[in-house]
Amino acid sequence: MRRLLAVGFFLALTVLALLLLAGHGPWAGESFWAFDESHGLNTGDVPVLAIWGLGVVGCVLLWTHDS
Repeated sequence: MRRLLAVGFFLALTVLALLLLAGHGPWAGESFWAFDESHGLNTGDVPVLAIWGLGVVGCVLLWTHDS
């Protein structure tokens, strides 16, 4: 059951992070890595990626937790 929960959390975190990264709101900040003229990584994407990384670590811990 814990592994199913870990996979569910991972998928939800990933989908939400991708939705946030795809946005082009005024809070996106300056682009620091451009893929093309209209896409790239912005300073506003850094906290999203950091929170996603922490969530993934939590999913791994949930996956490997012995009970």
